[in-house]
Amino acid sequence: MTARATTIEGGHASRLFLVANGSHGKAYLKRLGETGYDAVLVWDAPEARMKDSELGEDRPGRAFASAGATARSAMEYDGKDDSPKEHAKRDLAKRMAADLVDALRAGTAQSLAIVAPAPVAHAVIEHLPPEQRRALAGEEHHDLTALPLATLFDRLDALRHGV
Repeated sequence: MTARATTIEGGHASRLFLVANGSHGKAYLKRLGETGYDAVLVWDAPEARMKDSELGEDRPGRAFASAGATARSAMEYDGKDDSPKEHAKRDLAKRMAADLVDALRAGTAQSLAIVAPAPVAHAVIEHLPPEQRRALAGEEHHDLTALPLATLFDRLDALRHGV
């Protein structure tokens, strides 16, 4: 995480916008009296973008004859992906939630809006305490992290104004 000290009195609006995907994200504050937003929190998890094989994960071995078999392997699935990549994504969601909670408690912002794919948004929200969940002012399930800044700022403005 990289943080820059910014307060509401320092010329920013009171809503924090989290723009994230499964491997990186930024939290923005709207500049008052000017166009644009300032990134006040930044997260990156390059291991969440790597292939499982690069992280040391192997394909499961076979426990049956390959000809005519319908099952892929002898692995048991409990509904939760336990690969190193998924661990990195879950850790990133926890870090983002913790940093957002700290920012809300410190008074950097009064409310929060999340713009992220649904699984990422839900993972972050899952780690927010009830007090900070009440500060959630909006949620949009899109990955806007690759947009040019001008387009991203237009989308955040539309979200701010409820368009």
